[in-house]
Amino acid sequence: MERHLSRLVCVAALFLTALPFASAGDDASGRTPCRVDLSQPFTTYSITTEDSLWSESLVRKLGYKGQVVHFVRTSLRLKVGGTSVEGAVYQAVEKPDFFYVVNTDTMLRIGSKWAYSPGVGGFSMHSAKSRNFIVSLNFVSGGVPFLSSSPVTKGVVTWNGDDGRNRLK
Repeated sequence: MERHLSRLVCVAALFLTALPFASAGDDASGRTPCRVDLSQPFTTYSITTEDSLWSESLVRKLGYKGQVVHFVRTSLRLKVGGTSVEGAVYQAVEKPDFFYVVNTDTMLRIGSKWAYSPGVGGFSMHSAKSRNFIVSLNFVSGGVPFLSSSPVTKGVVTWNGDDGRNRLK
């Protein structure tokens, strides 16, 4: 009996010691405040025949057989800290409720609770030199959330990102 009580006290002490360091899950939030207003009117880049050929060639050379999602550059302005950035927000052609923010490797899905980092499941982004469009392979509609994010609506969306995360560098 004493042995079991001794073990119980040790387990309780270990639990209480670890409790301040425990977290309730993953969080991709960084330190840089980011903001985009998805309610603003915006334009998107139109994929050309040359762009489509580049995309098809990439998929063929990589031997990829899954769904391909294309993101096109928008005129939406991104606020990163105190700076306004142009050309950093892309919209998915095949899935128009999805926006990708290059500067912080952030996916915004209209109607979701949080912005998220899409870097799961082999997800990859490829862009031609123009950076006007991105070819996404192994696209997944979820990832690690930015718990600092506001809900993603057709309005102002905010999150704390990491300005150093950029897949296309």
